[in-house]
Amino acid sequence: MRIRLTWLSVAAALLAACADVQETRITDIADLPVKSRTAPIFNWQNSPLRANAMYVFHEANTENQRAALVGDYYYVNWDDADPDKPARLLMRYTQAATGADVKVREVVLEPGRGEPASRKTEFFFNGEDRKLKGDIMSWRIELYVDGELKDSRQSYLWE
Repeated sequence: MRIRLTWLSVAAALLAACADVQETRITDIADLPVKSRTAPIFNWQNSPLRANAMYVFHEANTENQRAALVGDYYYVNWDDADPDKPARLLMRYTQAATGADVKVREVVLEPGRGEPASRKTEFFFNGEDRKLKGDIMSWRIELYVDGELKDSRQSYLWE
């Protein structure tokens, strides 16, 4: 019985720590490109890339479907301390074939997202548009809440 109480208290503490979002901020950005129609070789260096490729190709049944999914994938993890205010994630980026021309994509999140929590937002660049304009060369991701910039991250090539 004593061990069971210890494990329960540890589990409760972990859950409380996960739910305790105090500040709206970007916690992590995973840049996981899928560069070919096959998953990378299985070894420890390629394991995140392989896992992402397997996730992306999950329902692709033909070579054409897999070819359309080749591209750049960005997963933004962020803490949402103000779910009752509108939020917006803005990604500014440049691509290989467009040079220094900065393009923008955004995800708008309406108020009423529930409790303060950690969230994940995804930006995908694949298909014909990516095929014509090339790889993402540099990027900057900004997190706004109620029109106010709360946090930003950028690639090392961003100026």
